Amino acid sequence: MKTKTVNRLITAISVAVFTISLQAQDLIVTNEGDSINCKITKVKSDHIYFTFKHKEEIRNTLLPAGQVAFYQKNYFQIAEVPADMIPDNNNFPRYRFAVSGGWSYRTAKLSNSIQSDFRNHYQKLKSGFHYDLGISYYFSELLGVGLKYNEFLTSYETENVYLTYPNGHTEYGNLKDSYRIKFFGPVFCTRLLNSKMKNCLLMELGLGYMDYQDKGNLVSIPVKINGSTVGSYLSIGYDFGIAKDLALGLQLSLLSGILTQITTFDGTSKVTTKLDKDNYEDLSRIEIAIGLRFNK
Repeated sequence: MKTKTVNRLITAISVAVFTISLQAQDLIVTNEGDSINCKITKVKSDHIYFTFKHKEEIRNTLLPAGQVAFYQKNYFQIAEVPADMIPDNNNFPRYRFAVSGGWSYRTAKLSNSIQSDFRNHYQKLKSGFHYDLGISYYFSELLGVGLKYNEFLTSYETENVYLTYPNGHTEYGNLKDSYRIKFFGPVFCTRLLNSKMKNCLLMELGLGYMDYQDKGNLVSIPVKINGSTVGSYLSIGYDFGIAKDLALGLQLSLLSGILTQITTFDGTSKVTTKLDKDNYEDLSRIEIAIGLRFNK
């Protein structure tokens, strides 16, 4: 009889301890001495991921390992975070496809070699429209890699310009330029997702191929100018979840590249020119865009 009673007691104690362990939460102590009652969801060499309660809101976040003085699992017997609010670290969107469009502005100053009569023409060509396509894969909640394609478009036409030939003959007409500047290359991606995995802050940094094309017309002479160089891409944006797997994104980007050589074709002959340093073509621009993001 006593044996049965002891066994029942041991079983009851085991169940109680097991129940407490399920409800127990963890402790993180920062270098500043702050104590956090939380549920640690993942510990890595560089970061500690955890879920905690702040002003009645459940938040998922992380701390750099260098900012953590001490942590202990199952430190608190009473859990502040409900078990169903603790995220599955593998349950985050891994694929992201983004399409954007918006306004662009080339940041380089106009060359001093441009005649005063034409400065307004080339000033107008500094602003234009762009579209941006990107696909990325995140191998963790925080980090990923992807491919980016970006194209800038602008054109402008000035009427009643003239061209004087070596024989003294003067011809009147229009000056027109149409620019296309493309970037394509790999990007490194980082993001911070909110607790519901819908909204996030993102940054992308890449290095790739930049192509420049100017299709123009000077009075009656068609002119085509081409060039290519290595370009860089940097963007920061925020995605607002609006439906399952769908978000609306705002994005600010900076693209850079310098042309040191161009090829000019006037319909009859093609000439390749190495530009001197004072006449390098700066392709740098800033862009503001809005678009849709598909996450899976």
